[in-house]
Amino acid sequence: MRDFQIVFGYELKNQLGKKTTRVTTIILVILALLITSLPRLISLFDSDTSSPLGQTAYTASFPDAGYVFADPETARTLEPALGTGFNQHSYENRAALVEALKNEEITVGFVVQPDLSFEAVYWDRPMESSADEEMAALLTGIKRNRLMDEKGLDAADLREIEQVSIRWETAVLGKNSVNNLALSMVLMVIIYMVVLLYGNGVSTSIAREKDSRTMEILITSTRPSSLILGKVAASGVSAVILFGLVVLAAFAGYRLNASTYPEILRVMLTGALTPNYVWSYVFFSLFGYIMYLFLYAALGSTVSKIEDVAGATSLIQFLFIFGYILATVAAQMPGSAIAVIGSLIPFTSIMVMPIRSALITVPWSELILSGALMLLFVAFFAYLSIKIYRWGSLNYGNKTSLRRVVREALRR
Repeated sequence: MRDFQIVFGYELKNQLGKKTTRVTTIILVILALLITSLPRLISLFDSDTSSPLGQTAYTASFPDAGYVFADPETARTLEPALGTGFNQHSYENRAALVEALKNEEITVGFVVQPDLSFEAVYWDRPMESSADEEMAALLTGIKRNRLMDEKGLDAADLREIEQVSIRWETAVLGKNSVNNLALSMVLMVIIYMVVLLYGNGVSTSIAREKDSRTMEILITSTRPSSLILGKVAASGVSAVILFGLVVLAAFAGYRLNASTYPEILRVMLTGALTPNYVWSYVFFSLFGYIMYLFLYAALGSTVSKIEDVAGATSLIQFLFIFGYILATVAAQMPGSAIAVIGSLIPFTSIMVMPIRSALITVPWSELILSGALMLLFVAFFAYLSIKIYRWGSLNYGNKTSLRRVVREALRR
């Protein structure tokens, strides 16, 4: 126990003391506060530009646009709305408009019919261009005013018609997947980042000790179990502390700015974090994370040079990325057979089971079976990583197959 405490304390202090770790954590905390404060920041700069229903003077400016009108009456109707650009680029027909586009005299052309339907013509359309959408909004407003005049309606009549609504209530007895999907996907991405970041750190740390021959000294004074368990525990606690600070910052930002959030967003956030989902996320994320740390530690022990770490851990990364892909599939079909299987296998249940728990009511039998398998795999890979670490401390030089490493490590 004493050796474990020494290794744990040293590794935790080393990880938390890194300048890059502190800077990254500060940046993530600030980002969490800013993102959760966005509704308040937007409300400070947002002004109410809405106009009352009824007759409205619609205008728009298209300085680099050209126009073709089906008849003179349509041109006279739109002249006040189109402003100065109207007289500069008017063409007799569509062919002349296309020629102007080709010669880069204009960037967009509009062919407008008497009923105010139109065709927007581009030669090359930039990604940021929205002239066709703006023209559609302009002509829609003008046509609405025209129809109001024809029907003899005033602003009060139109307001009364458009404000008619139907009352309804929705009762969700299980899980509301519409509200829960977004938040569960965000939390899944967080655990994805944590595993890849800290897993590579553990394997690199062990490979560095082996490359510098430090492992030979450590193994003579400390048991392999204390070394591996201490390193994994330190990485686990470090991740919980650092990302816990980020989550705490996000929660504080939400609590401070909750009054400025849209109602639908508040319902989504509060409705998704049910006790069942929180416990499911914490259990499978924590123990799945520990399992992957043991895997990274084991494979980091099999290489003799730091540059070989990426190749040795590629299998784990493939498994984890596959789990991420499977979780995205489960998000669309949480009750499918592939989602159920993925939520039972420990390599993928770290992400699939929390997603399913957020979207549907998962039977207790599946939760218990998946949790038991997760704990069993954690214990097995802890044992295997200790064995491989002991084997790796005595073997340097040429690469060997993973099957041979496991076979020889288990013999000892």
